[in-house]
Amino acid sequence: MRSTRVTAALALPLFFLVVAPARADVEVGDRITPANREKVKELFPEDLYAFAVQNFAGLDITIAPTGNYKPHPKFVEATAKYACQARLDERGYLVNYTAGQPFPYSEWAKKATEHACDLTPDDPQFALKLAWNVNYRWQGSGHNYPHWGFSYMRNEGKNLWRLGQGVYRRTYFSHRADLLPESRDLEEGTDVEWAEFFEIMDPFDLRGTMYLLFRYTDPSKEDDTWAYVPSLRCVRRVAATQKSDSLMGTEFTLEDFALFSGYVTSQDWEFGGEMIGLAAMDTNRTCFPLNLGGGVETKLAGMTRLGKLKEFRRCRFGPYGALPFVEERWEKRVLFQLDDYPKQKGHPYSLKKIWYDKETMAPKFAFAYDRAGEPYKILVTVHQWSGRSPNPINRQMHVPIEVANTVVNLQNLNSHVIQMFNANMNRFSAKDSLKYFDTSKLKLGR
Repeated sequence: MRSTRVTAALALPLFFLVVAPARADVEVGDRITPANREKVKELFPEDLYAFAVQNFAGLDITIAPTGNYKPHPKFVEATAKYACQARLDERGYLVNYTAGQPFPYSEWAKKATEHACDLTPDDPQFALKLAWNVNYRWQGSGHNYPHWGFSYMRNEGKNLWRLGQGVYRRTYFSHRADLLPESRDLEEGTDVEWAEFFEIMDPFDLRGTMYLLFRYTDPSKEDDTWAYVPSLRCVRRVAATQKSDSLMGTEFTLEDFALFSGYVTSQDWEFGGEMIGLAAMDTNRTCFPLNLGGGVETKLAGMTRLGKLKEFRRCRFGPYGALPFVEERWEKRVLFQLDDYPKQKGHPYSLKKIWYDKETMAPKFAFAYDRAGEPYKILVTVHQWSGRSPNPINRQMHVPIEVANTVVNLQNLNSHVIQMFNANMNRFSAKDSLKYFDTSKLKLGR
């Protein structure tokens, strides 16, 4: 099993596992352009640098101060309170887990638990435990996107031929540290880990398309996923194997959101080591739909109005018209690499390398390879720290909020950007959530 195999890096003595220094270090305030791009060569994974930085004539990023993004005090408290209780059974399933970081790996988690059970590379289940840490990272009560915009681009981003818009919500029902000590679940006795719903409002031919998904706390129980397709005028069940298929003709799959949102146990995992790297952790850009006016920065549900293409293009992305190597702030972070090998026969990826921020477990970038082992896709996320959000609801949540997801297909040169810069972490009650995540919503159509 790849999930338990010790890689060559892990065979080294532990004192060799320190992060490697950058060949030409950068300083806060440095502006990185094609003239000095070599300064960041060692701060990005090799393939990402080669395909996104090395030959990009429009490279223009700024080095920002490294922030302190410690999770919510309740999550830290839960990590300490339930320390050393979580374990993996013989199937690799997480058991006896209540809340907090299951296996203390982040430095704040080791400190909070007084190093009682630090997760270290000599653990034979190290990579798989890290994957469970990522799955149960602190994300507040969930993600609420009252308005997202989605660009369809061809020819390295030169042709933006369609703009999709809609709404999205994901709510966490189980293992909620913010509900302790009264309860660890949003709904008493629930077996739902999280539920999500999204609806497409534009363009017209896709308007009214909806998806509803339930992820369960029992890894052996498949997701319940439904889709309403207006052209068919019916609700369809989506099979678990379809989560690796193209979503609505895009380069994204359902598994690709947040770089990986599939089942932890449906993959083999390997640890690729730690590195000091650059990550877009706290953007200060005012992008779509914040530039639409009408109080969108504090809107909790529903759109103010549909945006226009020129408004979506207010923030520049590149290369391929998609990645955030233009006018974005990047900071030096401790990142760790998890290599994801799908178990599913016929999966479009043979391998996806994913890099996460060690402090927050936030997904930063991924590089996927096709079934022949050739470079296939780049995926990058942009976050904003909730403490600097224009929405006051976000400011006490201690969450890196995803405000942009990007993907590039290196083989057909299609790309997409999802912008949701007015995302909020609004807490919804169990009553409101049960009403919202209801299959009857899918029958409304357009």
